Amino acid sequence: MSSKLDLLVKGDVVLQFEVAKNSSVGIKNGLIVGLYGSRDLPEAEEIVDAQGCLIFPGVVDAHVHSYSYPEEGFEHSTRAAAAGGVTTIVEMPYDDAGKLTSPERFEKKVDLIRQHATVDVALLGTVEKDGNTDNIASLVEMGICGFKLSVNEADPVRFPKIEDGVLMNVLPVIARHGVPVGFHAENDDIIKRRIAQFIKQKKTDPKAHCESRPPVSETLPVLQLCELAFWTGVHLHFYHISVPRSVHLIEHYRDAGVDITLETCPHYLVLNEEDMDRLKAFAKINPPVRKREDQEELWELLNCGLIDIVSSDHAPWPLSRKQAANIFENSSGAPGVETMLALLYSEGVDKRNISPVLLAQVLSEAPARRFLLYPRKGHIALGADADLAIIDPSASWRLHAADLQSSVGWTPYEGMAIKGRVVRTILRGKTIYDGKTLTVQPGYGRFVPARREED
Repeated sequence: MSSKLDLLVKGDVVLQFEVAKNSSVGIKNGLIVGLYGSRDLPEAEEIVDAQGCLIFPGVVDAHVHSYSYPEEGFEHSTRAAAAGGVTTIVEMPYDDAGKLTSPERFEKKVDLIRQHATVDVALLGTVEKDGNTDNIASLVEMGICGFKLSVNEADPVRFPKIEDGVLMNVLPVIARHGVPVGFHAENDDIIKRRIAQFIKQKKTDPKAHCESRPPVSETLPVLQLCELAFWTGVHLHFYHISVPRSVHLIEHYRDAGVDITLETCPHYLVLNEEDMDRLKAFAKINPPVRKREDQEELWELLNCGLIDIVSSDHAPWPLSRKQAANIFENSSGAPGVETMLALLYSEGVDKRNISPVLLAQVLSEAPARRFLLYPRKGHIALGADADLAIIDPSASWRLHAADLQSSVGWTPYEGMAIKGRVVRTILRGKTIYDGKTLTVQPGYGRFVPARREED
Protein backbone atom coordinates (compact mmCIF):
# COMPACT_ATOMS: atom_id res chain seq x y z
CA MET A 1 0.00 0.00 0.00
CA SER A 2 1.32 3.43 -0.95
CA SER A 3 2.47 5.64 1.90
CA LYS A 4 1.52 8.72 -0.10
CA LEU A 5 -1.41 10.82 1.01
CA ASP A 6 -4.34 11.07 -1.34
CA LEU A 7 -4.60 14.82 -0.80
CA LEU A 8 -2.71 17.58 0.99
CA VAL A 9 -4.51 20.91 1.52
CA LYS A 10 -2.36 23.93 2.38
CA GLY A 11 -3.59 27.15 4.00
CA ASP A 12 -4.58 28.69 7.34
CA VAL A 13 -6.36 25.83 9.13
CA VAL A 14 -9.24 26.68 11.48
CA LEU A 15 -8.88 24.27 14.40
CA GLN A 16 -10.88 23.93 17.60
CA PHE A 17 -8.94 26.56 19.57
CA GLU A 18 -6.78 28.40 17.03
CA VAL A 19 -6.10 29.21 13.41
CA ALA A 20 -2.94 27.35 12.43
CA LYS A 21 -1.24 29.66 9.93
CA ASN A 22 0.61 28.21 6.93
CA SER A 23 -0.37 24.66 7.82
CA SER A 24 -1.64 21.63 5.93
CA VAL A 25 -4.30 18.95 6.27
CA GLY A 26 -3.36 15.44 5.15
CA ILE A 27 -6.09 13.19 3.78
CA LYS A 28 -6.19 9.49 2.93
CA ASN A 29 -9.17 7.22 2.23
CA GLY A 30 -11.57 10.06 2.91
CA LEU A 31 -10.27 10.74 6.43
CA ILE A 32 -7.99 13.34 7.99
CA VAL A 33 -4.75 11.52 8.82
CA GLY A 34 -2.33 14.36 9.50
CA LEU A 35 -1.97 18.02 10.45
CA TYR A 36 1.34 19.60 9.48
CA GLY A 37 3.32 22.81 9.76
CA SER A 38 5.03 24.40 6.79
CA ARG A 39 8.07 22.07 6.71
CA ASP A 40 8.76 18.40 5.99
CA LEU A 41 5.43 17.77 4.34
CA PRO A 42 4.58 14.23 3.25
CA GLU A 43 4.11 13.33 -0.38
CA ALA A 44 0.59 13.37 -1.78
CA GLU A 45 -1.09 12.32 -4.99
CA GLU A 46 -2.77 15.74 -5.14
CA ILE A 47 -1.99 19.07 -3.53
CA VAL A 48 -4.47 21.93 -3.11
CA ASP A 49 -2.48 25.10 -2.49
CA ALA A 50 -4.89 27.45 -0.71
CA GLN A 51 -2.26 29.64 0.93
CA GLY A 52 -3.80 32.92 2.01
CA CYS A 53 -7.16 31.20 2.40
CA LEU A 54 -8.92 29.91 5.51
CA ILE A 55 -9.57 26.18 5.67
CA PHE A 56 -12.73 25.68 7.72
CA PRO A 57 -14.26 22.37 8.74
CA GLY A 58 -17.12 21.58 6.38
CA VAL A 59 -20.28 23.29 7.61
CA VAL A 60 -22.99 21.16 9.25
CA ASP A 61 -26.26 22.93 8.50
CA ALA A 62 -28.63 21.77 11.23
CA HIS A 63 -31.83 23.08 9.64
CA VAL A 64 -32.68 22.31 6.00
CA HIS A 65 -36.10 21.76 4.39
CA SER A 66 -35.45 20.00 1.08
CA TYR A 67 -38.96 18.74 0.34
CA SER A 68 -41.41 21.32 1.68
CA TYR A 69 -41.33 22.48 -1.94
CA PRO A 70 -40.91 19.19 -3.83
CA GLU A 71 -39.17 20.75 -6.84
CA GLU A 72 -36.24 21.66 -4.59
CA GLY A 73 -35.51 18.17 -3.30
CA PHE A 74 -32.09 16.86 -2.36
CA GLU A 75 -30.88 17.46 -5.90
CA HIS A 76 -31.06 21.24 -5.53
CA SER A 77 -30.67 21.71 -1.77
CA THR A 78 -27.49 19.64 -1.56
CA ARG A 79 -25.99 21.20 -4.70
CA ALA A 80 -26.59 24.55 -3.04
CA ALA A 81 -25.01 23.21 0.15
CA ALA A 82 -21.89 22.07 -1.70
CA ALA A 83 -21.48 25.46 -3.39
CA GLY A 84 -21.76 27.14 0.01
CA GLY A 85 -19.16 25.08 1.89
CA VAL A 86 -21.80 22.93 3.61
CA THR A 87 -20.78 19.27 3.62
CA THR A 88 -23.55 17.85 5.82
CA ILE A 89 -27.18 18.87 6.17
CA VAL A 90 -29.64 17.84 8.86
CA GLU A 91 -32.86 17.31 6.94
CA MET A 92 -36.16 18.30 8.55
CA PRO A 93 -38.80 15.57 8.88
CA TYR A 94 -41.68 17.57 7.36
CA ASP A 95 -42.16 16.93 3.63
CA ASP A 96 -44.86 17.84 1.16
CA ALA A 97 -45.36 14.08 0.75
CA GLY A 98 -45.67 13.41 4.49
CA LYS A 99 -43.80 13.33 7.79
CA LEU A 100 -40.90 11.05 8.72
CA THR A 101 -42.70 9.11 11.43
CA SER A 102 -42.05 5.46 10.53
CA PRO A 103 -39.31 3.07 9.38
CA GLU A 104 -40.98 2.94 5.96
CA ARG A 105 -40.74 6.71 5.50
CA PHE A 106 -37.17 6.61 6.80
CA GLU A 107 -36.19 4.08 4.13
CA LYS A 108 -37.79 6.21 1.41
CA LYS A 109 -35.82 9.25 2.56
CA VAL A 110 -32.53 7.32 2.64
CA ASP A 111 -33.25 6.09 -0.89
CA LEU A 112 -33.68 9.72 -2.01
CA ILE A 113 -30.29 10.54 -0.46
CA ARG A 114 -28.66 7.69 -2.40
CA GLN A 115 -30.16 8.92 -5.64
CA HIS A 116 -29.96 12.69 -5.41
CA ALA A 117 -27.70 14.02 -2.63
CA THR A 118 -24.42 15.81 -3.41
CA VAL A 119 -23.45 16.24 0.28
CA ASP A 120 -23.95 14.01 3.30
CA VAL A 121 -27.34 14.02 5.01
CA ALA A 122 -28.51 13.28 8.56
CA LEU A 123 -32.21 12.76 9.23
CA LEU A 124 -34.61 13.88 11.93
CA GLY A 125 -37.85 12.11 12.78
CA THR A 126 -41.09 13.37 14.25
CA VAL A 127 -44.32 11.99 15.74
CA GLU A 128 -47.95 12.11 14.73
CA LYS A 129 -50.31 14.60 16.32
CA ASP A 130 -51.74 11.93 18.64
CA GLY A 131 -48.26 11.37 20.09
CA ASN A 132 -47.96 7.68 19.25
CA THR A 133 -44.49 6.64 20.42
CA ASP A 134 -44.39 3.16 18.86
CA ASN A 135 -41.82 4.05 16.20
CA ILE A 136 -39.42 6.12 18.29
CA ALA A 137 -37.15 3.22 19.25
CA SER A 138 -37.03 1.88 15.67
CA LEU A 139 -36.16 5.27 14.20
CA VAL A 140 -33.38 5.78 16.75
CA GLU A 141 -32.05 2.31 15.97
CA MET A 142 -32.02 3.16 12.26
CA GLY A 143 -29.85 6.20 12.90
CA ILE A 144 -31.97 9.34 13.07
CA CYS A 145 -30.15 12.15 14.85
CA GLY A 146 -33.12 13.50 16.82
CA PHE A 147 -36.74 14.59 16.60
CA LYS A 148 -38.41 17.82 15.62
CA LEU A 149 -41.83 18.90 16.94
CA SER A 150 -43.87 22.09 16.95
CA VAL A 151 -46.09 23.88 19.43
CA ASN A 152 -47.79 25.83 16.67
CA GLU A 153 -49.66 24.52 13.67
CA ALA A 154 -48.22 25.53 10.31
CA ASP A 155 -50.18 22.73 8.63
CA PRO A 156 -52.63 20.40 10.42
CA VAL A 157 -51.36 17.30 8.58
CA ARG A 158 -47.79 17.97 7.52
CA PHE A 159 -46.64 20.23 10.38
CA PRO A 160 -49.11 19.90 13.27
CA LYS A 161 -49.15 21.41 16.71
CA ILE A 162 -48.34 18.88 19.44
CA GLU A 163 -50.48 19.60 22.50
CA ASP A 164 -49.03 19.91 26.01
CA GLY A 165 -50.58 16.70 27.30
CA VAL A 166 -49.18 14.77 24.35
CA LEU A 167 -45.73 16.27 24.95
CA MET A 168 -45.80 15.03 28.52
CA ASN A 169 -46.12 11.50 27.14
CA VAL A 170 -43.71 11.84 24.23
CA LEU A 171 -40.77 13.74 25.75
CA PRO A 172 -39.87 11.16 28.44
CA VAL A 173 -39.72 8.46 25.75
CA ILE A 174 -37.39 10.55 23.59
CA ALA A 175 -35.32 11.37 26.68
CA ARG A 176 -34.79 7.65 27.40
CA HIS A 177 -33.25 7.18 23.96
CA GLY A 178 -30.71 9.98 24.46
CA VAL A 179 -31.39 11.88 21.24
CA PRO A 180 -32.28 15.59 21.15
CA VAL A 181 -35.70 16.99 20.37
CA GLY A 182 -35.98 20.37 18.70
CA PHE A 183 -38.95 22.72 18.55
CA HIS A 184 -40.44 25.39 16.40
CA ALA A 185 -41.51 27.63 19.26
CA GLU A 186 -44.32 30.05 18.42
CA ASN A 187 -47.64 30.63 20.17
CA ASP A 188 -50.56 29.70 17.90
CA ASP A 189 -53.29 31.56 19.73
CA ILE A 190 -51.52 34.93 19.77
CA ILE A 191 -50.50 34.70 16.12
CA LYS A 192 -53.78 33.48 14.65
CA ARG A 193 -55.85 36.05 16.52
CA ARG A 194 -53.58 38.90 15.44
CA ILE A 195 -53.57 37.78 11.81
CA ALA A 196 -57.37 37.59 11.80
CA GLN A 197 -57.55 41.05 13.37
CA PHE A 198 -55.09 42.54 10.86
CA ILE A 199 -56.92 41.04 7.88
CA LYS A 200 -60.20 42.44 9.16
CA GLN A 201 -58.52 45.86 9.43
CA LYS A 202 -56.97 45.42 5.94
CA LYS A 203 -53.55 45.72 7.55
CA THR A 204 -51.74 43.37 5.18
CA ASP A 205 -48.52 45.25 4.33
CA PRO A 206 -45.14 43.46 4.67
CA LYS A 207 -44.41 44.74 8.19
CA ALA A 208 -47.76 43.37 9.36
CA HIS A 209 -46.15 39.92 9.24
CA CYS A 210 -43.66 41.01 11.92
CA GLU A 211 -46.34 42.71 14.00
CA SER A 212 -48.59 39.65 13.86
CA ARG A 213 -45.86 37.60 15.55
CA PRO A 214 -44.66 39.82 18.43
CA PRO A 215 -41.68 38.78 20.56
CA VAL A 216 -43.95 37.32 23.25
CA SER A 217 -45.28 34.82 20.70
CA GLU A 218 -41.78 33.30 20.81
CA THR A 219 -40.78 33.82 24.43
CA LEU A 220 -43.94 32.22 25.90
CA PRO A 221 -43.43 28.81 24.25
CA VAL A 222 -39.70 29.01 24.91
CA LEU A 223 -40.45 29.32 28.62
CA GLN A 224 -43.02 26.53 28.48
CA LEU A 225 -40.67 24.15 26.68
CA CYS A 226 -37.82 24.90 29.08
CA GLU A 227 -40.11 23.86 31.93
CA LEU A 228 -41.06 20.66 30.10
CA ALA A 229 -37.37 19.87 29.60
CA PHE A 230 -36.73 20.56 33.29
CA TRP A 231 -39.36 18.01 34.34
CA THR A 232 -38.79 15.36 31.65
CA GLY A 233 -35.00 15.43 31.31
CA VAL A 234 -35.12 15.60 27.52
CA HIS A 235 -32.21 17.09 25.54
CA LEU A 236 -33.91 20.22 24.18
CA HIS A 237 -33.01 22.26 21.11
CA PHE A 238 -34.64 25.47 19.89
CA TYR A 239 -34.81 26.21 16.19
CA HIS A 240 -34.60 29.72 14.67
CA ILE A 241 -34.51 31.86 17.81
CA SER A 242 -35.13 35.48 16.78
CA VAL A 243 -35.60 37.34 20.08
CA PRO A 244 -32.68 38.09 22.45
CA ARG A 245 -34.95 37.65 25.48
CA SER A 246 -35.45 34.02 24.46
CA VAL A 247 -31.70 33.51 24.79
CA HIS A 248 -31.70 35.02 28.28
CA LEU A 249 -34.61 32.79 29.38
CA ILE A 250 -32.86 29.72 28.02
CA GLU A 251 -29.63 30.68 29.81
CA HIS A 252 -31.50 30.72 33.14
CA TYR A 253 -32.50 27.09 32.62
CA ARG A 254 -29.06 26.07 31.42
CA ASP A 255 -27.64 27.55 34.61
CA ALA A 256 -30.04 25.25 36.47
CA GLY A 257 -28.58 22.22 34.69
CA VAL A 258 -31.15 21.70 31.93
CA ASP A 259 -29.62 20.42 28.68
CA ILE A 260 -30.67 23.06 26.13
CA THR A 261 -29.10 24.32 22.92
CA LEU A 262 -30.37 27.03 20.62
CA GLU A 263 -29.82 28.28 17.13
CA THR A 264 -30.38 31.48 15.28
CA CYS A 265 -30.24 32.00 11.52
CA PRO A 266 -28.49 34.34 9.09
CA HIS A 267 -31.68 36.26 8.30
CA TYR A 268 -32.02 37.36 11.93
CA LEU A 269 -28.38 38.52 11.91
CA VAL A 270 -28.38 40.21 8.49
CA LEU A 271 -31.97 41.49 8.04
CA ASN A 272 -34.40 43.41 10.25
CA GLU A 273 -37.91 44.90 10.14
CA GLU A 274 -36.66 47.90 8.17
CA ASP A 275 -35.99 45.57 5.23
CA MET A 276 -39.60 44.35 4.98
CA ASP A 277 -40.94 47.16 2.77
CA ARG A 278 -38.06 46.62 0.34
CA LEU A 279 -38.01 42.81 0.31
CA LYS A 280 -41.72 42.17 0.93
CA ALA A 281 -42.50 38.44 0.93
CA PHE A 282 -38.90 37.54 0.15
CA ALA A 283 -38.25 38.29 3.83
CA LYS A 284 -41.41 36.59 5.11
CA ILE A 285 -40.03 33.93 7.44
CA ASN A 286 -41.35 32.39 10.67
CA PRO A 287 -40.49 33.69 13.21
CA PRO A 288 -40.15 37.07 11.51
CA VAL A 289 -37.09 39.26 11.28
CA ARG A 290 -36.98 41.61 14.26
CA LYS A 291 -35.99 45.19 15.07
CA ARG A 292 -32.50 46.46 14.33
CA GLU A 293 -31.60 46.53 18.03
CA ASP A 294 -32.58 42.86 18.33
CA GLN A 295 -30.42 42.06 15.33
CA GLU A 296 -27.38 43.73 16.89
CA GLU A 297 -27.94 42.09 20.27
CA LEU A 298 -28.05 38.68 18.61
CA TRP A 299 -24.58 39.36 17.22
CA GLU A 300 -23.39 40.24 20.74
CA LEU A 301 -24.92 37.06 22.16
CA LEU A 302 -23.29 35.03 19.42
CA ASN A 303 -19.90 36.59 20.05
CA CYS A 304 -20.04 35.89 23.79
CA GLY A 305 -20.97 32.23 23.29
CA LEU A 306 -24.64 32.23 24.31
CA ILE A 307 -25.88 31.19 20.86
CA ASP A 308 -24.76 27.63 20.18
CA ILE A 309 -25.52 27.16 16.50
CA VAL A 310 -26.27 29.16 13.38
CA SER A 311 -28.22 27.27 10.72
CA SER A 312 -29.87 28.34 7.50
CA ASP A 313 -33.50 27.22 7.88
CA HIS A 314 -33.28 26.69 4.10
CA ALA A 315 -36.93 26.67 3.01
CA PRO A 316 -37.22 27.83 -0.61
CA TRP A 317 -40.51 28.57 -2.34
CA PRO A 318 -41.15 29.43 -6.00
CA LEU A 319 -41.72 33.03 -7.00
CA SER A 320 -45.42 32.28 -7.51
CA ARG A 321 -45.77 31.84 -3.74
CA LYS A 322 -43.94 35.08 -2.88
CA GLN A 323 -45.76 37.73 -4.94
CA ALA A 324 -49.15 38.32 -3.28
CA ALA A 325 -49.84 41.92 -2.25
CA ASN A 326 -51.40 40.62 0.98
CA ILE A 327 -48.37 39.52 3.01
CA PHE A 328 -50.38 36.79 4.76
CA GLU A 329 -51.14 35.06 1.46
CA ASN A 330 -47.46 34.31 0.81
CA SER A 331 -45.52 31.25 1.94
CA SER A 332 -43.00 31.68 4.74
CA GLY A 333 -39.36 30.74 4.22
CA ALA A 334 -36.34 31.52 2.08
CA PRO A 335 -33.36 29.75 0.48
CA GLY A 336 -30.22 30.02 2.59
CA VAL A 337 -27.97 26.95 2.71
CA GLU A 338 -25.68 28.23 -0.06
CA THR A 339 -25.26 31.75 1.27
CA MET A 340 -24.88 31.12 5.02
CA LEU A 341 -21.12 30.67 5.35
CA ALA A 342 -20.24 33.58 3.08
CA LEU A 343 -22.76 35.89 4.76
CA LEU A 344 -21.54 35.08 8.25
CA TYR A 345 -17.91 35.40 7.26
CA SER A 346 -18.57 38.78 5.64
CA GLU A 347 -20.92 40.21 8.28
CA GLY A 348 -19.32 38.50 11.26
CA VAL A 349 -15.60 37.94 10.76
CA ASP A 350 -14.89 40.79 8.33
CA LYS A 351 -17.24 43.49 9.67
CA ARG A 352 -17.56 42.63 13.36
CA ASN A 353 -14.24 40.92 14.05
CA ILE A 354 -15.85 37.62 15.06
CA SER A 355 -13.16 34.96 15.41
CA PRO A 356 -12.97 32.37 12.60
CA VAL A 357 -12.67 29.80 15.40
CA LEU A 358 -16.04 30.89 16.81
CA LEU A 359 -17.56 30.81 13.33
CA ALA A 360 -16.37 27.22 12.89
CA GLN A 361 -17.79 26.39 16.31
CA VAL A 362 -21.33 27.62 15.60
CA LEU A 363 -21.46 26.38 12.00
CA SER A 364 -19.70 23.03 12.30
CA GLU A 365 -18.67 21.62 15.66
CA ALA A 366 -21.69 22.58 17.78
CA PRO A 367 -24.33 21.28 15.33
CA ALA A 368 -22.33 18.08 14.82
CA ARG A 369 -22.14 17.55 18.58
CA ARG A 370 -25.80 18.34 19.23
CA PHE A 371 -27.09 16.03 16.53
CA LEU A 372 -24.73 13.17 17.37
CA LEU A 373 -22.56 13.40 14.24
CA TYR A 374 -19.36 14.30 16.13
CA PRO A 375 -16.48 13.31 16.06
CA ARG A 376 -17.00 12.04 12.51
CA LYS A 377 -18.24 15.47 11.42
CA GLY A 378 -17.78 19.06 12.54
CA HIS A 379 -14.05 19.59 13.04
CA ILE A 380 -10.60 19.26 11.50
CA ALA A 381 -9.00 16.50 13.56
CA LEU A 382 -7.31 13.15 13.08
CA GLY A 383 -9.77 10.42 12.18
CA ALA A 384 -12.60 12.76 11.22
CA ASP A 385 -14.16 12.77 7.77
CA ALA A 386 -12.09 15.00 5.48
CA ASP A 387 -14.81 17.63 5.07
CA LEU A 388 -13.41 21.10 4.36
CA ALA A 389 -14.69 24.51 3.24
CA ILE A 390 -12.05 26.85 1.89
CA ILE A 391 -12.71 30.61 1.98
CA ASP A 392 -10.71 33.28 0.21
CA PRO A 393 -10.97 36.16 2.71
CA SER A 394 -9.80 38.73 0.16
CA ALA A 395 -12.51 38.05 -2.41
CA SER A 396 -15.08 40.83 -2.84
CA TRP A 397 -18.23 40.03 -4.81
CA ARG A 398 -21.96 40.61 -5.07
CA LEU A 399 -24.52 37.94 -4.36
CA HIS A 400 -26.97 37.23 -7.21
CA ALA A 401 -29.69 34.59 -7.37
CA ALA A 402 -28.78 33.79 -10.96
CA ASP A 403 -25.52 32.28 -9.67
CA LEU A 404 -27.13 30.07 -7.00
CA GLN A 405 -28.03 26.38 -7.12
CA SER A 406 -31.49 26.41 -5.48
CA SER A 407 -34.45 25.70 -7.74
CA VAL A 408 -36.37 28.90 -6.96
CA GLY A 409 -34.26 31.62 -8.58
CA TRP A 410 -34.33 34.30 -5.88
CA THR A 411 -32.62 35.29 -2.64
CA PRO A 412 -33.43 37.94 -0.01
CA TYR A 413 -29.78 39.01 -0.27
CA GLU A 414 -29.88 39.94 -3.98
CA GLY A 415 -27.08 42.36 -4.87
CA MET A 416 -25.52 42.33 -1.41
CA ALA A 417 -21.78 43.07 -1.28
CA ILE A 418 -19.85 40.19 0.29
CA LYS A 419 -16.26 39.97 1.52
CA GLY A 420 -14.95 36.40 1.54
CA ARG A 421 -15.93 33.63 -0.84
CA VAL A 422 -16.11 29.83 -0.77
CA VAL A 423 -13.56 28.73 -3.37
CA ARG A 424 -13.56 24.98 -2.72
CA THR A 425 -15.63 22.41 -0.86
CA ILE A 426 -14.19 18.98 -0.04
CA LEU A 427 -16.33 16.09 1.18
CA ARG A 428 -14.67 12.92 2.43
CA GLY A 429 -11.45 13.89 0.69
CA LYS A 430 -12.98 14.67 -2.69
CA THR A 431 -13.51 18.13 -4.18
CA ILE A 432 -17.24 18.50 -4.77
CA TYR A 433 -17.15 22.21 -5.66
CA ASP A 434 -14.16 23.94 -7.23
CA GLY A 435 -15.29 27.54 -6.79
CA LYS A 436 -17.18 27.63 -10.06
CA THR A 437 -18.88 24.28 -10.69
CA LEU A 438 -20.06 21.16 -8.90
CA THR A 439 -17.60 18.37 -9.63
CA VAL A 440 -19.51 15.26 -8.50
CA GLN A 441 -22.75 13.67 -9.60
CA PRO A 442 -25.92 13.41 -7.47
CA GLY A 443 -25.62 10.36 -5.28
CA TYR A 444 -22.11 11.13 -3.98
CA GLY A 445 -23.71 12.22 -0.73
CA ARG A 446 -24.44 9.59 1.91
CA PHE A 447 -26.82 9.13 4.81
CA VAL A 448 -24.95 9.82 8.06
CA PRO A 449 -26.34 7.84 10.99
CA ALA A 450 -26.21 9.38 14.44
CA ARG A 451 -23.58 8.13 16.84
CA ARG A 452 -25.18 6.00 19.52
CA GLU A 453 -23.89 5.74 23.08
CA GLU A 454 -22.43 2.28 22.50
CA ASP A 455 -20.62 3.33 19.30
